Amino acid sequence: MIVVARRFGRNWNNMRYITPIIILLISNNLLGQTGPAGVGNNEGTSDLKLWLRAENGISASGNLIDGWTNSAGVSALDISETGSQRPTLVTNAVNGYNEVSFNGANRLRTGLTLTSSNFITDQASSFTVCRADNTTQRSCVYTTDPLVDANRFTNHIPWANTVYFDIGTCCANDTRLQVGGLSNLNSYSIWTYDASPTLGKQLYRNGTLLQSRPNTATYAGHSTQRFNIGGNTSGSEGFVGDVAEIIIYNQRINSAQRIIIDNYLGAKYGLSLTANDTYDNDNSGEGNYDHDVAGIGRVDASNMHDDAQGTGIVRISNPSDLDDNEFFMWGHDNGIQQAINTTDVPIGVKNRLDRVWRVSERTATNSADVNVGTVDMRWDLNALGTVNASELALLIDDNNNGLFNDDTPILGAIDLGNGIFEFQNIPDGSGGLQNNSRFTLGTLDSNQTPLPIELLNFTAEPINDRYVLLEWQTASESNNDYFTIEKSKDAINWQEFDQIQGAGNSTTTLQYQTTDQRPFFGVTYYRLKQTDFNGKFEYAGIRSVHFNTSQSALDIYPNPSQNLITIQSTAQELSSLKIYSALGQDITEQCGQLPKSEGVIVIDLSHLPAGIYTVKTLNNAEKVFKE
Repeated sequence: MIVVARRFGRNWNNMRYITPIIILLISNNLLGQTGPAGVGNNEGTSDLKLWLRAENGISASGNLIDGWTNSAGVSALDISETGSQRPTLVTNAVNGYNEVSFNGANRLRTGLTLTSSNFITDQASSFTVCRADNTTQRSCVYTTDPLVDANRFTNHIPWANTVYFDIGTCCANDTRLQVGGLSNLNSYSIWTYDASPTLGKQLYRNGTLLQSRPNTATYAGHSTQRFNIGGNTSGSEGFVGDVAEIIIYNQRINSAQRIIIDNYLGAKYGLSLTANDTYDNDNSGEGNYDHDVAGIGRVDASNMHDDAQGTGIVRISNPSDLDDNEFFMWGHDNGIQQAINTTDVPIGVKNRLDRVWRVSERTATNSADVNVGTVDMRWDLNALGTVNASELALLIDDNNNGLFNDDTPILGAIDLGNGIFEFQNIPDGSGGLQNNSRFTLGTLDSNQTPLPIELLNFTAEPINDRYVLLEWQTASESNNDYFTIEKSKDAINWQEFDQIQGAGNSTTTLQYQTTDQRPFFGVTYYRLKQTDFNGKFEYAGIRSVHFNTSQSALDIYPNPSQNLITIQSTAQELSSLKIYSALGQDITEQCGQLPKSEGVIVIDLSHLPAGIYTVKTLNNAEKVFKE
């Protein structure tokens, strides 16, 4: 993007405007960088092929994990498991983020075998955040074991106190990176791996290079394997330990991108990098801006990254003066993503987001401040209701005193459509963004541009192995009419089962709940829909609950009934069904039976007199009351 002839002005309210005169847009990157730390995108169309993060995409029955959706958008690499092989989800385990715990007898894996089209060929970059319970076991953190017409890609951490990273056939040492004598493997580390035919293979731990091999010959492929975490294809050599995040690209990313992702993972999980720790605002002394860290930067002309958004709502791009060994990274304090702060705002600004971001603008080694020039900043406000560009104000803590009420707001946001708003050519240095600068977003009119709340949480928990309790919490609400709770057997076809009135407008934390008395047998998926007074709506994430169908429980409803009853259980349980009168007579033939689906039978009682009847299936019997 090239921006020509831009000026800064002031109005009577002492607010700065960024006003474009001539704008010429030239870009070869039309997709937002929404992958890890803003490297690649998560729409299934980039080199990012696998992204598993324990705080996102996991469906579980209690704390046993049924599936893990691939955040990279490649559904063929969604992973799942059933029965006793399911690992455990542990919440708030690593710097407030979740982990997946393996006990040596469980695993997760893809349903499909891997192909070169959906994964890698002869080069890759990967990142794994994990720990082992001990340092002497034969442990496999994850394995793509291996690929069709391509190469084996296997990571073992540790393997008899040794770290192996393979691309090639198993298991000659000259075809793999092999590092022995490592310590503290029972503590979380960031394992970063690069491989390509021209640059060889490199293994890093917490940013420090452990080993580099020049040889990356092509090896025979295999066509019958799946991607596994926690154990290999046969389930043996199981991993005993915990995994927080896994990232794999099917190309070798450049060194600037590797440094940026390492810093994102270090900040997120509270881990110290031993090399290239360029983002320091994750430290307690700087305020712990640990969340949704993303960045741009440059090692040299061949290794640079100048457009990033990551998992947050802020995208920064087009630095005007990004030189060698310069990095610009940002993260936030996990404050509420709503404009509820009405006191720490400049004159003319009514509210600002409670959430605050902070910038590190440093060298790769964090040895000195740098200046990457002016940048463009986009805000993805799709989840924040009605927004008018003219009422948005970018707030920068210019004097770095931790307050925004003594700073001059920047106006002039441009509405790019689809809920995206951009401030272009944000100045650097004094009056703009520089090392340690804090920034946030405000509104001039809290009625027209309220920047409303996103849900704090939404949970679905089984109760007594029969019912499901659904709970959610809002920090505050703006124009919220009602919530709709929907459920599904397949996460594709949805049905509404309850509606809860919203609070309209509120600035306090509110709790909501409802109970599903008739979840489906097996897995039931739930989602929460929020609708404004103007009819605009949005969905929260999908949750799932799994009931053990081996108990062959029986569910009959409505009961009492005047006409039709629905009987729900397993197909095996319903393979035998009889209806008896109060005198014990078999009256099954007197009852009409409507077409059924698997696990569901509908019975017509309309021809029977009022009274008490017994429905008997293979292993159960329940009374039905005919009115």
